[in-house]
Amino acid sequence: MLKNRYGKLENAFDADHVNFWSNLSRLNNLLVIMNISMFFLTGLVVRGYFYTFYSLICLGVVGVGVLVPTTLIRRLWYYWTFLIVELLGLYYLVASVIYWVENGSG
Repeated sequence: MLKNRYGKLENAFDADHVNFWSNLSRLNNLLVIMNISMFFLTGLVVRGYFYTFYSLICLGVVGVGVLVPTTLIRRLWYYWTFLIVELLGLYYLVASVIYWVENGSG
């Protein structure tokens, strides 16, 4: 039963995979721009806080996964892998914002 449901999900994903990947790419670009403008341009990374680097590494992995053409791009598990890495990068970004707010932005 579970395998049948996953097959249906994979078929639905295969039909609309272009929309999913393009939205993931847009979110990734937005998070990279936000990360760089909030922490690197303001000089807050110099203080030794490394979660912003971890966030950029995760977002870079997703960026490479989106840009590199492969036959796996139509597979649901492949998309889920990069979505989880994207959410991990978002977690590090939110943790950086919380650290920034708690310790002062200036």
